Amino acid sequence: MTTQDLVEILARSQVNPTFYSIGSEVDQTLCLIHQDQMWTVFISERGQRFDTVNFVLEDNACVYFLKVIFELTRTG
Repeated sequence: MTTQDLVEILARSQVNPTFYSIGSEVDQTLCLIHQDQMWTVFISERGQRFDTVNFVLEDNACVYFLKVIFELTRTG
């Protein structure tokens, strides 16, 4: 899976885009960025990163991101 695939899945799943950011760090969101040859997933809050997980492979980062965003946005 690529980040483009991820964007398409999130759109089809109707996940509110204000809950996440792909490619840049945005406060109060779940973020996925590619930096220093690593893919990093984290929650950005008040300028700090929380629950940071690093991946070598884009696919692994995207799968993990989906798991987390669905957990965070699940209702009921």
